[in-house]
Amino acid sequence: MEDQRPGGGLRGPRAVLAAVAGLGVIAGLTLRTAEYPGVLPPGTPDPELNLGLRLVCAAAVLVAGTLAYLTFARRRDEPLAMASLPGLVVTGVVLRHLVVTLPGVARFQPAARIVPGAGAWVLLVSGIAMTAAGLAAAFAVRRAG
Repeated sequence: MEDQRPGGGLRGPRAVLAAVAGLGVIAGLTLRTAEYPGVLPPGTPDPELNLGLRLVCAAAVLVAGTLAYLTFARRRDEPLAMASLPGLVVTGVVLRHLVVTLPGVARFQPAARIVPGAGAWVLLVSGIAMTAAGLAAAFAVRRAG
């Protein structure tokens, strides 16, 4: 029989938060990650998040989804604690995209007024939520142990 610990009832909501954040990442990957009203001149790099980084984010969602499933199947927070790692990967990818890529492209063509698109913001919020769910589970494991 499972131990009755304080805070043990929050395991489900943490796993659901990680799963919803994973769905948010998938939604963010389908949206535009850069908005630019003008046409970029030839030779200017595409400001959208590239395919390789999108695949990394999708793989992180697969890992987070598996960890959320294991949390429900085992009725323990330990697997979900690892969800902070894919959350950090998604957050890192998007921060790199926001901080490095977009200002760099804007230097080539300032008139294009390149700004982050809705997808970048959805990815950032989802990555932070996934990280927070994993960290909350890690603190719950630490308190229980």
